[in-house]
Amino acid sequence: MLATEFMIDQPHTCLIDEPVGDVFLRMRAQGLRMLPVLDAGGCVKGVLSTYSVLGHIVPDYILSGDLSAIPYAPDIDMLRTHYTDVAGRLVGGVMDEEYLSVGPGESLLSVAAALVGFGRHEYALVVDKDGLLKGMISAGDILATLRKITCDAR
Repeated sequence: MLATEFMIDQPHTCLIDEPVGDVFLRMRAQGLRMLPVLDAGGCVKGVLSTYSVLGHIVPDYILSGDLSAIPYAPDIDMLRTHYTDVAGRLVGGVMDEEYLSVGPGESLLSVAAALVGFGRHEYALVVDKDGLLKGMISAGDILATLRKITCDAR
């Protein structure tokens, strides 16, 4: 079974020059945790995830593990200020440029192995040789496909 047979062929996306706050509101409304980021020509440039947004809001010294050496921690007002700043930025400045891509002709087993090996996101973007997004595959899509194959075999 090939990637094109079990991928989501019209995934939600965002553009590299959209404000993060607008995209995040869309993601929340649609129950999404990650979106492929495209340029105006439809080429994949990265992914925007709730983690990538949060990573720009939490101060670096907390992420580095130095919190115990700091006599105070940021309060909610500081985090809110950081959120407001990040929400006003363009997606291109906040997105993860590193993402998992697979080809349209890759097998279910190959995509599953790539997802497990990548470990950063639970989605693989199906991208053609020109960098155009063709679809998206989640770990859940693979499990649902395996369940269907198993049930159909009975």
